Amino acid sequence: MRIQFCGADRTVTGSSHLLEINGLRIFLDMGLYQGSRDQANRINAWFPADVASADAIVLSHGHLDHCGKIPVATRAGFKGPIYCTPATAEVARVVLNDSAAIQLENIEYLNRRSQEPSLQPLYAPKDIPPALALMRKIPYGQKTDLGKGVNVTLLDAGHILGSAFVLIEWTESGASRSLLFTGDIGRYSTPILRDPQPIPHPVDYLITESTYGNAKHAPMEQVGPQLLDAVKFCLARKSRLLLPSFAVGRTQAVLWYIQKFIEDKQIPELPIFVDSPMGVEISRIHSEFRENYDQPTLQAIGSRDLFGLSRVTFASTTTDSKRINTQTGACAIIASSPTCEFGRILHHLAMSVENPNDLVVFTGFIPAETLGRRLQNGQKRVRILDRWYDVKCQIRTIHGLSAHADADELLRFLQPTLGKQTSSFIVHGEVDQSEGFAHRLISAGIGRAAVPATETSVIDDPGVAKSLGSAAAEVGE
Repeated sequence: MRIQFCGADRTVTGSSHLLEINGLRIFLDMGLYQGSRDQANRINAWFPADVASADAIVLSHGHLDHCGKIPVATRAGFKGPIYCTPATAEVARVVLNDSAAIQLENIEYLNRRSQEPSLQPLYAPKDIPPALALMRKIPYGQKTDLGKGVNVTLLDAGHILGSAFVLIEWTESGASRSLLFTGDIGRYSTPILRDPQPIPHPVDYLITESTYGNAKHAPMEQVGPQLLDAVKFCLARKSRLLLPSFAVGRTQAVLWYIQKFIEDKQIPELPIFVDSPMGVEISRIHSEFRENYDQPTLQAIGSRDLFGLSRVTFASTTTDSKRINTQTGACAIIASSPTCEFGRILHHLAMSVENPNDLVVFTGFIPAETLGRRLQNGQKRVRILDRWYDVKCQIRTIHGLSAHADADELLRFLQPTLGKQTSSFIVHGEVDQSEGFAHRLISAGIGRAAVPATETSVIDDPGVAKSLGSAAAEVGE
């Protein structure tokens, strides 16, 4: 068995790992790297090997940084099955179509304003149907035979609708082996979705995310008051509240809170805009997959409008999006993407960034070397599309709204496999978060912890493992 690390290694974007087991080549995720434009274009065009010969992709969930490179793979000749949950297949369909449309929209805009050679998108809308046709929907908990003695089971990760952690089991040289890939693990006791499902048994190998692996979120009970204060700030100033957000998961959580504030009469009704072509479809998908909701949510809503959608204006077209910026008075605008590297949020930021009364609220982690991170870090002058702006607006972050578990929650989730039998590989985190979590895992009793770099490999061979040295020494590899 061999693991090759192909993305989201020492960074938080572009999730992808290649397993070679019993002659099968299986990708875990095929995510789009999100960062500076030139770097993203280079990384997203790269594959670690002949992707056309891969046997399968197992998709943990439908966020762009986990599924967004699938059309690049199919354009390169990949024709194998893509295994995912039914809800993830629907979410990925919307996300990939939106990604293709946004790429075309931004490329056309930049090409109109540039004297450089014409830019080309990674993929276009016509490339999405062939990718979707390869998806094989498997429900939570169903063990599926991939061939050659290799099985996969998807279990509820509690991160977004349809999200799963992946259990791979196989027999090699007469011995039973197992590997767990977390994908992204959600928080406990959050609104709407179920908590992460317990790990069924210890595993030999663990590939775990570490987005907040060396951090602790504010308690969930602080999220509501922080968001409520942000809304009241804009109501008092008759100004705009911008929320750069994932259209899947985070957007629904924000709408859930605002709906609750209005129902509890903590704030008056205010115009709410979801500026994303996929907004209507994602909301419909949430309604179709109510079996993914936690029990308190199911009991509370009955047949009611969970997200207050009757109060929300969805901007499906570019014209609808432009119309939002003619709105006067207080309003909330939720728009993708959280990195602020692409999408319609850029046009709203251009209008608000120099207004001291407007407020931008980030709802979780933002990858490095992106406009979102520069704003989050307090940079005073930023480039938006093709112009420079002085940052005068208010900037806040509500980390508790993140759909990612923090370090304590990750350790709680991983408890069943925190033993000497498990070798772990810490990915999907910036270096300080990944290395910090590696040390936490070692302290918790795990057998081995390493923080791999992209394009490195690990071979399941006791002699090789022994030669790498102690667990603590591997943290900085």
